[in-house]
Amino acid sequence: MRLTVLHPEVRPQIAKFAGGLMPVRLHDDEQLSLVIKTQKEAILAAKMNGSISFYLPALPSSTLTTTSLITAFFDDDDEPLTIRTPLFGDDDFSRGIIEILKYDEVDIYFFDEHNYEWMSFRTIVEDNGSCLIGDKDIHLLGYHPETVKSIHGVLNDWFGTRTQEDDECAIQAVFKEELAPQDIFVLDMTPEMNGYQGGSGYRRDTLARTDPGYHQERDISACLLRAFEPQQIMMNPRRKDTFKEILDHLVLTDELAILIQAKDSPTTEAGITRTLERKRRSTHSQIDDAIRQINGAARFLERATTAKLVVSDNDVEVSLGKRRVIGLAIVKELFDDEGKAYAAACRKLASLNGGGMVMDYNSFHAFTHRFKSEAEFVRALETMVERVKTSGWVRVKDEVFDGVLDWVEQVRKGGLDR
Repeated sequence: MRLTVLHPEVRPQIAKFAGGLMPVRLHDDEQLSLVIKTQKEAILAAKMNGSISFYLPALPSSTLTTTSLITAFFDDDDEPLTIRTPLFGDDDFSRGIIEILKYDEVDIYFFDEHNYEWMSFRTIVEDNGSCLIGDKDIHLLGYHPETVKSIHGVLNDWFGTRTQEDDECAIQAVFKEELAPQDIFVLDMTPEMNGYQGGSGYRRDTLARTDPGYHQERDISACLLRAFEPQQIMMNPRRKDTFKEILDHLVLTDELAILIQAKDSPTTEAGITRTLERKRRSTHSQIDDAIRQINGAARFLERATTAKLVVSDNDVEVSLGKRRVIGLAIVKELFDDEGKAYAAACRKLASLNGGGMVMDYNSFHAFTHRFKSEAEFVRALETMVERVKTSGWVRVKDEVFDGVLDWVEQVRKGGLDR
């Protein structure tokens, strides 16, 4: 945890950052360093490969040729995990990224969505033929929110049809020297991560996870604490009569009950290198299992005027009363081309008077990062449930995109923190 120990002043900046690539200048360093805040699967893939890849395609615009950045973490040869980063000619953030990509060496620090620093390396930057050194006359566009959205779509399409030559021309950041030990164990006892009902007051974490349920339940609890008060969140509520767990999380507001069931897979080298077909099958199975458990929990809670539960060792009585009930199934990952199947899965939660939604965990994290109050969270969730019901599948990451643009606008106004 080199960066946050030696430079604690950057931690608040990283905490505000929803995710992606962020240039930082540490004290009086001549060169910028790079923070990458992303999912554990991407960090583990980078660790396995000893490198990450930066793609800077030449993209045609209306009057000129421009570029933007795709950072790839190869858990799969054809469809790796990626981060898309639009680049603009009129902001310090983009200029910092371009500056870093022209270095011979750069220090890279990897953080997950909960701001845990998992590894850091001094890397050798090898440009094998990107447009930064090519013959094309490249001009970065001026910033506009609609341009950001357009570039994301163009980058996604380009990467999906890239060639072997494109792979060979990518910039490689090859890990040369560890800046801190990689074998890290986290023990977090902070209230902002552990204040919910059902917690033990602490959580443990590692980059590789062979016991996914323990970690995912606590990840979701920590995300929920961004929008709800601790007493509104119950993790692992159990029936008092049988002591059987009814679902992972029950969130109660004055008007709403959110029933959350999550399903995860181990975050290990073997797990992240499974074929895409196996990952897709696993996702469908996880969604079905989660929906069955949500519907079962709803039936139990609705049968009695007051349901008697146990949360940790505490007796809790829950009366749904006139509350709207929403089911939320959270799985490891969703795939953009399977929206119809996910919309059909949501319809299996139609027996709940508030309906239901399916999310992948990383989108759920982004959702709680974007909608940080009970009112915002509930309004956004109910809006998405209704849109899926009436119009078909809605990608959560598209719904939170405006929040990312808000952060970009703040960075543009304030410049890079020094």
